Amino acid sequence: MKPVFLAALLAFSVAAPVALHAQTAGLLERSNRVTLPSLKLMSGEPVSEAPLSLKSGTYYILEIESDGSAELALEGAAFFRAVWINEVVINDIEIRPIGIDSFEFDDEGTIELSFIAIKPGTYALSIPGSTGDSQRVEITIE
Repeated sequence: MKPVFLAALLAFSVAAPVALHAQTAGLLERSNRVTLPSLKLMSGEPVSEAPLSLKSGTYYILEIESDGSAELALEGAAFFRAVWINEVVINDIEIRPIGIDSFEFDDEGTIELSFIAIKPGTYALSIPGSTGDSQRVEITIE
């Protein structure tokens, strides 16, 4: 009996990491990707048309666009700590950061942020120093 048990244990220990890898590798696959509506940074205009609702474990692509009408930033440290950031693309330059607190646009341009939502909760990305509801976007991760 011992050789049969050891053979089964060995077969499981070899197959288990492969099966686990196959499950986690799917997070970055195209079938798990969702492109979110763009966020807009324009002087006096709303950042977003509506709140964003995300699902934990889903890979998202988010564009943040500035028209250059004012020097504007978008901050949200709590949100950025609730997601795993794959990369930030600025002018075709790919950046893979450990963490982010905010983005600031001095001129017009676009940032593409790709990430996996991780920690459920309600978060916000907002223009620093602004108090209006249109100057922020509420993001819920379920």
